[in-house]
Order: sequence, then C-alpha cells, then structure tokens
Amino acid sequence: MGSFQTVLVAADADPSAHALIETHRGDLLSDKRMAAVFDSPADAVRAASVLVEAGEITRIGVDVGDPAVALDIAEEVCRAAEPGQALVTEAVAHLAGRAVAKLLRPAGGVRVAELRRTVPVFAATSAVEDEADRKATTVVIADDQALLRAGFRVIIDAEPDLRVVGEAADGLAAIDVVRRRRPDVVLMDIRMPGLDGLRAAETILGDPELDTAIVMLTTFDIERYVYDALRLGASGFLLKDAPADRLLDAIRVAAAGEALLAPTVTRRLVERFAASARPAGTVGREQLATLTARELEVLRLMARGRSNAEIASELVLGANTVKTHVSRVFAKLGIRDRAQAVVLAYEAGLVLPGPEEA
Repeated sequence: MGSFQTVLVAADADPSAHALIETHRGDLLSDKRMAAVFDSPADAVRAASVLVEAGEITRIGVDVGDPAVALDIAEEVCRAAEPGQALVTEAVAHLAGRAVAKLLRPAGGVRVAELRRTVPVFAATSAVEDEADRKATTVVIADDQALLRAGFRVIIDAEPDLRVVGEAADGLAAIDVVRRRRPDVVLMDIRMPGLDGLRAAETILGDPELDTAIVMLTTFDIERYVYDALRLGASGFLLKDAPADRLLDAIRVAAAGEALLAPTVTRRLVERFAASARPAGTVGREQLATLTARELEVLRLMARGRSNAEIASELVLGANTVKTHVSRVFAKLGIRDRAQAVVLAYEAGLVLPGPEEA
C-alpha cells in the first residue's frame, strides 16, 4: 500500500458498487461493511464521484492516513453525509490535488469525536470522468523510501494529465503492482531490498503482455547503472533529487516512447562500457542479420548519435522514409528506443568505440 492510503466507507451500498470501487483501483476491506483502501487520494475521490453518479450508495465518507485511524474517521464522516452525498476530509482534497479539483466543492465541517474537533469536508460532485481523465498517463512508484514515494505522489497527482496508480517498496512488489495496474510508466529505484530495481526492470520489460516504460531512480550519478539500465531497455535515468519539473518531464517523455538521454550523450556513455560488456562471441549478430543493408546504415548512424533529420540528409532520404526505417529497426531488433539501439549496435560490433569513420 502507498504512503497516502485513503479509506472510503459507504453506507447501504448496492453490491454492484464493489465493481465500481475495484475499477478505480480500490481494495475492498470487507464484504460485510462497504469499505475500501486506495493507494491514491485522487482515485478515492474519483471512485466516490462515480458512485454518487451511479446512485449506488446512500452516503460516503473518505479520509486519508493510517487505515486504522482513517477508517474510524471515514465512518464518522459517512454518518454525517446526507443521503446520496459523498464527503471527503480536507486532507483528502488537498492531497488529491488539481487532478480532481473540479469534482469537489466545500461542504462545511464534520465534528469528529476521535479528534475532538470539527474537520472541514468537501462534497464529491456527481461527475463522470472526462476524456482528459481517461487519457491520463498512469505511474507506479517503486522505492524503498516511503517519504520519497509520498513526495513523488504529491507532485505527480497534482498534474491533471498524470496519475499515480500504485507503489512498491521492493522489486518483487514492483513486478506485482505493475502486472495488476499496467501503468504507462514506472519510476524504479535501482537499489531496493530483495530483488533490486534492475532485475525488476528486466522482468517487466521482458514481459510481452506489458507495455510499460521504466525510468530508473538513484541517489548517485553512477554511469555503470545508467548503462545497465539502457541495456535492459529502460527509457532513461533520473536522480532522486532532481527538480519537480524534471521529474514530470521524465514521465511524459518516457510515456511518449522516447529516451531521456540525448543520443550523443548515450553514445559517449556506451562507448565507455561497450567493449568490456561485449562477451566473446557474436552477441547481437543474429539480430542484426535480420536487417536490410539500408536498415543497418540507419542503425549505424543512430548509434553515432545522428537525429532523424541528420540521417535523412546523410543518406539523401525523405524524413518519413527515415522514420519508417527506424520503426522497422526497432521492431526487428525487439527494442524500445534509440538509446537501446545504440547499446545493441556497440555490443554487436556494428559500431566501434573511438573516432568516427570518415
């Protein structure tokens, strides 16, 4: 479960509400009492909104925090709600952020006996998710530091086009949550207990049923980690102390299927490790044999850090023709992006470290 576990309690709910809650990534706590825990406050608000819209409940209360405490408060808020109304505490509204701001309106306060004070609440309006909500880029955060996961979640969920759908504290948990949630992007810590991030990334990227991009996280700018991540097919690399805008850009770039490292930077990095990484034998040669002569030329130029426009100019081809060749190279080699193409080209010996050929 995530750092911002959010509990939803519904009174007199129709059994069909179970399916709606699970659709919005809620885990039911009990069949006897309609209660569920969400990893994301935003998902809990969306679920409450949809339940109100569907008319599946009488009253709903939502709170965030330690489930043992949040459950009691959510029940009190639920009891205070009017028939057909869903109330969320101020903490939920704050943490859910701008992504669901349009679904909430101030609704006064509820006296919570356990806290001995009145808690401001917001009513979730009966609004169905719009097209932007449905197209939001989904993210899973995998890191053994709960505080870092919490901070990243707040930053990401505040963006209307991004949504955190799960968290994990180790590699095995990351694989599990990715298979269940099928996110667009995973922020994956390299160093985690048990199965580390690189091995977890290898499993996820090697699963043909998953179409998830991975951005590796670390506290150290260690080039060997970057190389290993690119070799596996990760979209790139991000330091944990990167500014918020760089974090958000990384997610969007990865979701778009692009590499986070510029081709020229990737090339210089790969040159440092390709010779030692290449075992004796013909690694990659069989894959390269599937390419046409023209596709080999395109791959060689990609490995040299050339952009599509530069490749088109050098080979005297149209821009669309180059795009087609690049797409075919990716498909035939089973790779995701240009960074992975650079790694394969060097390790297969198609391009050798050192000065470029004339």
